[in-house]
Amino acid sequence: MPRANDDPRALRSRAAALAAATELLLEGGPESVTHATVARRAGIGRATVYRHWPDQQTLLVDALANDVQPLLVFDDTPVRDQLVSQLEQMTHRLNQPAAVSVLATIIQRAERDEDARRIREQIFGQADDHFAHALAAAVERGELRPGAQEHATDLIARIVGPLLFQRFLLGVHLEKDLVISLVDAALAPWLPNA
Repeated sequence: MPRANDDPRALRSRAAALAAATELLLEGGPESVTHATVARRAGIGRATVYRHWPDQQTLLVDALANDVQPLLVFDDTPVRDQLVSQLEQMTHRLNQPAAVSVLATIIQRAERDEDARRIREQIFGQADDHFAHALAAAVERGELRPGAQEHATDLIARIVGPLLFQRFLLGVHLEKDLVISLVDAALAPWLPNA
C-alpha cells in the first residue's frame, strides 16, 4: 500500500483543499480560511483537512503561498510601458479588500514566521534584481541614461511605496492616473534628455 503522501486520493484531497483555501483567501481574506470552510468548499471531510494541516497556521500559510505572485516580471519591451502595465494589474488586485488583507497578513506574519518571510521574499525580494536587469536593458536600448540600474531599489520604492501607502494607510482606491504619474516621476531624472 502506498504511503499516505503518495496515495492518489490523499494527493487529490490535498489539492482540492488547497485550491479551496486559496479561493476563500482571495474572496474573503485570511479570516475566511478555516478547516470547516475549506472542507465545505472542497467537498471533503473536515478530518481530511486536519490530516493535511493539523493547525490553522499551516493551512493559512500554504494558502498564502499558493497565491504568491512576484511583484514585477520584465521582458524586452520598453521599461516604462511594462511598469505601467504591471502596476495597473497590481493596483487592480490591491483595490480588492481581500487582497489588501492577504498582503497585510503576509507582511505582519513575516516579522515572526519563517514561512511568511519566504512568501514575502517571493513577492518582493526579487523585484530589485529583475528591475535592475530591466533598467540595464533600457539603458542599452537608449530609453534611460546610464546608471539608472544602480538605483533600482530607490526607483521601485518611489513607485510602489506611495501606492501601498495610499491603499493601506489612506484606504484610497488606486487609479491608473496615479500609477502613470508615479512611474513618470520616478523615471524622469533618468530620461536621455533630462
